[in-house]
Amino acid sequence: MRHLIRFAVPVCALIIGADSAHAQSAQGAGIVGVWRGTSTCVDLVHSPACKNEVALYTVRARGTARDTVTLKAEKIVNGQPELISEDDFVRQADGSWMTEIRAPRGLVRIVLHQSGDHMTGVLMDASANRKVRDIVLDRSR
Repeated sequence: MRHLIRFAVPVCALIIGADSAHAQSAQGAGIVGVWRGTSTCVDLVHSPACKNEVALYTVRARGTARDTVTLKAEKIVNGQPELISEDDFVRQADGSWMTEIRAPRGLVRIVLHQSGDHMTGVLMDASANRKVRDIVLDRSR
């Protein structure tokens, strides 16, 4: 798993990108693609430096893995994408996609639920068991 994290507070946005050559090999082919939406702060007491963001996620299949995708998360700053992280998400028994990231401030857990061309999710500070962000995305065409 590769982690590139550039943020002052736990992960601020996600971006998912498509790799069409492998898209059909992943169990999560429905999640593969480019998604755009918002990542909204929900606990400024716990994360006072948090800022609401426009999120861009690029999701691609991870080789021939049937239950893992790689998600590239970016936020839009001055009209340009800025990389936040690139992480592997694993499909859970309930159909959601989850990753956990060891960050300087603790353990971050991101859970995404995809239904058609709409995706919702949460970013949790798992170390403190507190929700930091709500994520709402739509598939880009």
